[in-house]
Amino acid sequence: MGHFWHTTLLGLDVHMNILITAWLSMLFLLAFAFMTTRQLQVVPSKLQTVGESFYDLCRSMTMATAGPKGDGYLFFIGSMFLFILTANLMGQLPLRLFDGLIPEGSFMAATADINTTTALALISVFMYMAMAIKRTGIGGFINHHFHPHWAFAPLNLIEHITRPGSLLIRLYFNIFVGEILSTLALKIMPLVAPILVIGLELFVAVVQAYIFSILSAVYIALMVEEHDAH
Repeated sequence: MGHFWHTTLLGLDVHMNILITAWLSMLFLLAFAFMTTRQLQVVPSKLQTVGESFYDLCRSMTMATAGPKGDGYLFFIGSMFLFILTANLMGQLPLRLFDGLIPEGSFMAATADINTTTALALISVFMYMAMAIKRTGIGGFINHHFHPHWAFAPLNLIEHITRPGSLLIRLYFNIFVGEILSTLALKIMPLVAPILVIGLELFVAVVQAYIFSILSAVYIALMVEEHDAH
């Protein structure tokens, strides 16, 4: 697997190959949303059915973790899942077909860069904090950390580190290792191994997107329920 394409953008050092694939993922999702919702009908077309299937899948995550209350953050979980899924899949196909077209490094999944997974994990944490503050106010959010006793405050604060840490590390290493394996397969056994390895990594890409999203939904549900109880 090629190294990162380092360049300067707006005075910042960025991984341009990651930036490109992240934006390609978002543009694909915008096009997908437009195609599946531009002509909504009572009897859905094939494209509308595909869009509704993804909606039902995303809603099943929030329903499983918080019931009807999960509709309050369905937009967030759905957006997170679809972006991670698209980014994961693009790291295998079709970007594997375009290696060598950029000045340095190679195209790779945006989620194979720890900067991306860290940003996604932090967004998840900020979201469940925002939901908790929305339900109970800033005072209720602060008081939550002193339950059931003030001595538990350090442990409650550590949760805000361990939760995003587990999210970002799991996603990053699974996708990054998959990028390495598929690249090695293409170089060592270009006719047979890539089909098996890339097929496996496509499955991993879907599973990891689901795990990240449903854990985020669980964290939000737990935070909201705990604040409601207090």
